[in-house]
Amino acid sequence: MPAYSMEESLLEGHAELKELFEFVEDNAASMDAYTMEQKIFFKILAIGLSAMKGYFAQKGTGDVGDFLELDDGTVLKRQKSTSDRNYLSVFGKF
Repeated sequence: MPAYSMEESLLEGHAELKELFEFVEDNAASMDAYTMEQKIFFKILAIGLSAMKGYFAQKGTGDVGDFLELDDGTVLKRQKSTSDRNYLSVFGKF
């Protein structure tokens, strides 16, 4: 999974939200409700994708240091490197 930036995700999401409402304003008179709903749906998915990128940016890599002590006292040693994981959401693949 690539590294995401919260700031970039926010800017991307704000731009997509603005674009959504501009699209509705520009096309409301000429587009039937069914087609408009489809277009809005796909634009909302793009906004959700930006929000999820922000979420993953805030979560980070999951690296908690050289050791992790569990509640039961068990100590786990960190692996040599972090491992990539794919995440498939309704908004897209991460």
